[in-house]
Amino acid sequence: MPNENNPIEEPQAPSPALSDDNPFASMMERFDEAAQLLGLDPDLYMLLRRPDREFKFAIPVQLDSGEIEVFSGFRIRHNLSLGPCLGGLRFDKNMNRDELRALAAWTTWKCSALNVPFGGSMGGVNFEPREHSDTVVEKVVRRYTSGVNDLIGPERDILIPDLHTNERMMAWAMDTYSMHARHTVNAVVVGKPLGLGGTQLRNSAIGRGVRVLMERRLGEMNIHDKVDVVIQGAGHVASQVALELDRNGHRIIGMGDLQACFHNKKGIDVAALVQYREKHGSLDGFAGGDIVRDFELLSIECDVLIPAAASNQITGKNADTINAKLVVEAANGPTTKRADNILESRGIPIVPDLLGNSGSVIIAYFEWVQNRAGYYWP
Repeated sequence: MPNENNPIEEPQAPSPALSDDNPFASMMERFDEAAQLLGLDPDLYMLLRRPDREFKFAIPVQLDSGEIEVFSGFRIRHNLSLGPCLGGLRFDKNMNRDELRALAAWTTWKCSALNVPFGGSMGGVNFEPREHSDTVVEKVVRRYTSGVNDLIGPERDILIPDLHTNERMMAWAMDTYSMHARHTVNAVVVGKPLGLGGTQLRNSAIGRGVRVLMERRLGEMNIHDKVDVVIQGAGHVASQVALELDRNGHRIIGMGDLQACFHNKKGIDVAALVQYREKHGSLDGFAGGDIVRDFELLSIECDVLIPAAASNQITGKNADTINAKLVVEAANGPTTKRADNILESRGIPIVPDLLGNSGSVIIAYFEWVQNRAGYYWP
């Protein structure tokens, strides 16, 4: 049985100077300011400013070559006061614990803001699935699930797909947990295939939420026409946002990731872009517009800028170059506190990530409820 109190590095009080580079520092800087504005009880402040549990463990896996490689697995639970934790399982060989700590805390704040009875967690493996076969990926998922078996569960901590993970991997995790339990436990993960207890519209939930919030905020700004949008990112979240906006008449004039970014004033063929990336694994070679560098994408003149890639993308160093009327955060923590202040001084409002990508939390709650009740609705 793993030791839930397995000691790892203590989260340090972040310096504001670090918040443009460190997601945890950025999160804590905002939390400290919010706590002061709310007059938060000092005892509650001390409880919420650090994770409840942190666990690190080894994941030995035999590769296709026959060699054994040992990856590092992590699970961080931020707070369980509202109910079981909900948090992603991500694969990223460059992942660090401060990033996981920030993501776990952001999920706690998000669930609280939405009145969803979950706390926040986050976990993952220092592993790049695109460099390995499906057989190796399945081994990593199953070993990870076995490693956190005593930490997760429908009433403890629920896994959800995140960076470089998907519904197929959630099915493997559910199967592994169920084998240990000796009966089917489908509520231990959400984001599963529909046939295993998944829920309808999961893939479109984030995109729909972003669109509704974007249009509501634009209406408050007396902008009621269809708008030109730039989306940073080309993964699952960015693709779903782009498809949803495109279906509803908005024009995507800029989109891309670290591999390739494109600008087309007449509008990018979003369906073709998404299909190309799904087929080739990247946008390198896509012919849908003028190629721009990744940092130039954020400065394209547009009505709405949607960062949907990673944290700390709009910082104090580039906030002055943002050329949008509105920023809608679809990624977690894409804008640092210094950038917030600069954008506010320039009169550029932000729809924060606590609301911007909340569709995933809402649909996850629906799936969990359906699994627990054994009752499914369309």
